Amino acid sequence: MILAARGLLLDPRTWIADGGLWIEGGSVRGVLRSRAAVRRARRGHAGRVLELGELVLTPGLIDAHAHLELGALLGRLPADAGFSAWIGALVRARQRLACGDFARAVRAGARALLATGTTAVGDIDASGACARLAPELGPRLVVYREILDAWDPARTGAALAGVRTRLRPRARVREGLSPHAPYTSSPALLRQAHALARRRSLALTIHWAETSAERAWLEYGTGPLAALLPSAPRRAGLALLDEAGLLTPRTSLVHGNDARPRELALLAKRGVTLVHCPGTHAYFGRARFPFTACRAAGIPLALGTDSLASNTALDLRREMALLRASHPRLAPEEVFTAATEGGARALSWPELGHLRPGAAADLVAWQLVARSRQAALEELTAGVPAVGRVFVGGRPWT
Repeated sequence: MILAARGLLLDPRTWIADGGLWIEGGSVRGVLRSRAAVRRARRGHAGRVLELGELVLTPGLIDAHAHLELGALLGRLPADAGFSAWIGALVRARQRLACGDFARAVRAGARALLATGTTAVGDIDASGACARLAPELGPRLVVYREILDAWDPARTGAALAGVRTRLRPRARVREGLSPHAPYTSSPALLRQAHALARRRSLALTIHWAETSAERAWLEYGTGPLAALLPSAPRRAGLALLDEAGLLTPRTSLVHGNDARPRELALLAKRGVTLVHCPGTHAYFGRARFPFTACRAAGIPLALGTDSLASNTALDLRREMALLRASHPRLAPEEVFTAATEGGARALSWPELGHLRPGAAADLVAWQLVARSRQAALEELTAGVPAVGRVFVGGRPWT
């Protein structure tokens, strides 16, 4: 199939006017860099040319961190009582949810992401609902199976037993692993998670440094988490992750709001991607995310929606706009890179996030006014541009 459009943004740096893409076998086989090239291709592909008119084609957005199953908790948890109170409310609310609630939330979340231009998502699957439903969901998926033991040795074996069986391989679905966080996953669990991920070549994602409460317990045994957890290790969370071998280019850390400069330097050295969730950041009214410091350290950055338990929408367009609003000097190119190429790196899926030959044919046709690269990036990242068409693996989603 040939897709022809008024404009193509192959990646955040490359704009083509009046061109097209040759799609075959679910991948981008060639780029048509002019209207004349589209006409020549049309002669060889009679009846297989889709004219998108005034729409602008870009790679699909990539949500590097979501909890789709928590969509059932939209508007039900307090943000103003503090993060620890929110966690307690979340645990209690989850216990009242049934399997059907999780399944409905996963389906609705996947539809919402596709409708707003997201074609791939890294989903934290604690209930198993995403793993069960993955074949019928529209977006490309990394199903991160969540494990934690709350530093209780009696729970470590059971946590690992639940993920020892592999997920069934699917064309658009990959298995990942998520040891929840350094304060909920003991060193023994972290080491064995690393061994399991290494054997299966799994992508890893871990919550890290979301609030100062995490550091307070881990390093000093104080703060609100001290009442919920056993004796503290008196060690930094990032040191525990590094000692377990978990800081690699196949790992993404989520949040990083309470990161120290030397920790950012270590992440850059290890090639770890950091995932920022602007909607959740705004939900809790947190201090400005250290985007500039992360960029200066050389850390690859990605964006996530987190969950509807701590956000108002599963919409990566909104996440980009929130990031730009909180960092007015940030270039639109950097924001769009985080939402595409950065997300692909976070998911360890290099065929995503761009439309160069060999890429997966995951793309969005947008209703933009723009007629240049810079203008397109401005429209894409500063508001909520309308979605015209969405394709995953070269197939239209409706």
